[in-house]
Order: sequence, then C-alpha cells, then structure tokens
Amino acid sequence: MRRGNRTPEARAHEASDALQRAFNADKTAQVSVRREGDVAVVMAGQAPIVQLIQEDADAAGEASLDVYAQGIAAKVREALDAESRRAAIAKGVFSVSLVVFFGLIAFYLIRKLGELAESASEFFDQRPDKDLSIKFQSIEVMRPATLRSSVVMALSLGKWIGQLSIAYAWLVVALSLFDATRNYTQRMTGFVLGPVSQLMERLATALPLLVVAAIAAAAVFVLVRFVGLFFASVSRGETPLPWLPADLAAPTSVLLRTGIVIAALVFAAPIVTGDANGALARAGAIVLIAFGLASTPLLASGLVGVTVLFGRRLRVGEFAEVSGDIARISAINLLEIRLLDGDRVELRVPHLLALFRPLRVLGMRPRLSVDVRVASSASQARAREVLTEAAKKCGREPKLDLISFDADAACYRLSALCDSLDARRVLAETTLDDLIAAGIALGRGSRSVGE
Repeated sequence: MRRGNRTPEARAHEASDALQRAFNADKTAQVSVRREGDVAVVMAGQAPIVQLIQEDADAAGEASLDVYAQGIAAKVREALDAESRRAAIAKGVFSVSLVVFFGLIAFYLIRKLGELAESASEFFDQRPDKDLSIKFQSIEVMRPATLRSSVVMALSLGKWIGQLSIAYAWLVVALSLFDATRNYTQRMTGFVLGPVSQLMERLATALPLLVVAAIAAAAVFVLVRFVGLFFASVSRGETPLPWLPADLAAPTSVLLRTGIVIAALVFAAPIVTGDANGALARAGAIVLIAFGLASTPLLASGLVGVTVLFGRRLRVGEFAEVSGDIARISAINLLEIRLLDGDRVELRVPHLLALFRPLRVLGMRPRLSVDVRVASSASQARAREVLTEAAKKCGREPKLDLISFDADAACYRLSALCDSLDARRVLAETTLDDLIAAGIALGRGSRSVGE
C-alpha cells in the first residue's frame, strides 16, 4: 500500500533493486527480520530489502506484522536461492562452452605446431649440403649431415614440448573455470611451475659460469673436430707424417679425440668452474667410471688392438688362419681384424678373441695343399715327379708328403706357397690334368682336401 509520498509501485521497485544489490553482494546472505518500533525490516545480511508496517499486513490479510514479515523474508530467501541456482547453471553452461572453445583452439594450435615442425624438417632435408656446412675459416666445424640430424632432433623435441605446453595450458584453464576443480589447478601450477621457477633462478645465478662452460665446450668441440679432420687427411695421404703411417692415422685419431674429451671432463672442468668438487668435475668422474665399467670388454679389445696395430704384429694383405679357415687380412682397426676368404666373404675377428683362440699368421703367401691318391700299380717315382712339377706351376717352394698307402693307392699331400686363395683350385686342376697327361691312374676314393 502507499506509504508517505511513495506509491506501492515505487516501494516494490526499490525492494527489487535492494534485492538485486544484496544478491550481487552476497548470494549466501542470511535473510532475517529486524523490528524497529512499528516497522519490520526484512534484511539480507546487513542490507535492508523492504520495510513493512501493520497496514501492509492488513492489506495482505495478515493479522500480525511479524507473521507477514516472516513470510516476506521466506519469499526473499526463495528468490535469492532461485537466482543463485539460475546463475550457477548459466555459469556452468558458459564454463563448459569455454572449455570446448579453448579445446578447439588448443587442438588447432597443436596440429598447426606439428605441421610447422614437419615443414621445417622437410626444408632442412631438401637443402643442399653446401648451404648447411658450418665452417670456421677453412675448417669444417660441423658436417651437413650432423647439422641436419641435429636440427631434425631439435625440431622434434621442440614440437613435443610445445604441444605438451599447449595441452597443459588448456587443462589449467579448464580446471580453473569450475569451483570444484579450482584447487587442483593451484596444486598443478605449483607442482609444475615451482621447480621450473627454481631452475630458472639457479640458471640466472650460474649464468656467468654457464657462459664460460659453453665457451670451453665449444673450444673442446673445435679441437676434437680439428684433430679428426687432420688425421683424416693423414689417412688419405694428403698430409704425410714421418712418424705416423697412413694406416695408423684413423685409430690414432680415435684414441686422441677420446682422450681430449675425457681430459676436458676430468681435468679442465675444475679449472673452468673453479670448483674441484663441482657438478662438471663430478660429472666427468662419473662419466669416466661409467664408461670404464660399461665398456670393459670393448676397452680390453681396444688395448689388445693398440698392441697389434702399433706393434705391427699383423699387416694388411697377410694371410691368417682362424679356426681352420684361411683368409686374407683386409683391414685392422682398434677393435677387430677383418679377413676376406676365398668366397669374398668378410670375417670379423675381435682382438679379444686372440687371447683365447690362436691366430696363425701365414705371411704374404699361404701354403695351400691338396691331397692326391695315386694308384699303387702306377710308378710312384714318376707320380712324385709329375706332382712336384704341377706344384711348381702354381706356387713356390713345392712340398710333397706321403701321408698313407695301401694295396689300392698311395695318398700324397701336395702343397706350395701361393699368392692367392684361388691357387688351391688351380693347384688341384693342374695336378689332375698333369696326371692324366702322364698316364698315371688315380687311386680309389680320390679326393682333394685343403687345409
């Protein structure tokens, strides 16, 4: 009803505005009724919503102002609750829409980042080697293949880090939109960003040391690269060294470069960092110990290889016998001996195996042999003469041994120093042809067997 100079419509409008302000201020405010003389004030928290008098209760058909005021307070509470539920539903729908929208954006960025990484990788793959060569003066610091593979690995790693970062950002935003999961967002952010921030703080503190270490690492890399290129030119005969044969340049390069890296980690790192017990020094010691333990057989074979190589115990081109097989030595490195047999099949023998299984060195001309059975009825003196002449045609220093004889045949072993493994076949064919030409019959069970 009308009160003072305010109409019922004005009072209702004022009550609606007060209710909206109370809802915006505190959606969970307690609704109560406060009596001030003949006036009952409906409160939402500390904000008055509407003032009621006895005439308002009479107009509404209520006998008591207190009962009427409590009814109005209940309706105000219901209105606040209904508005709160509506706002929660609207906020939930809006939050889900944002999650879907941001998810689409994140999916697009992840896909786009993958496409950019693949395009960059294809770009470097298609570039000619001359555009990717990094040189310092006339020294090639990094080969095109090494640079290309490094860039591809960096792009792949950057792609995965970028995609994971985008997915993490979307997850953080999605969890922060809902009240039930907002605490998880704070925990996740602290779990991930806390160590990162600490790491960045430590890196900033150690920045001068990192700069010096980076310069030292670059110097070691350039030195190792220069040593590799220098000894490669020595092995090709472009840079002759009186004290180092060309065939020993490659193993010497490997030993020297390995020593430079280990010395840099163990000895140079404490000098650069100024701390003998620093991380780099400990890392160098750990790497050295782990390298020694993990590669004990390899190092043992390498030590034997050093003795074989620099002691000139074997030479490329010589013939050797391993487990009954005769082959020519085609190459010798720090780890193994490579043999090439008569069938042009390569046999690789680790140096460490020579400690347990003997390796017979036959020199530049191996003694190859065939077994020949001559009939007992034939003239043995004539047969020995023909066999000796046949061996002279195929090699040097022929040798004829009588192995066994019986009533049917006499078995001879004919051998000679030959220039190649194919000479065994030639020796067998020549022996057969000469015996047939001389009219000497073969014994039963005639066969040719090589050592």
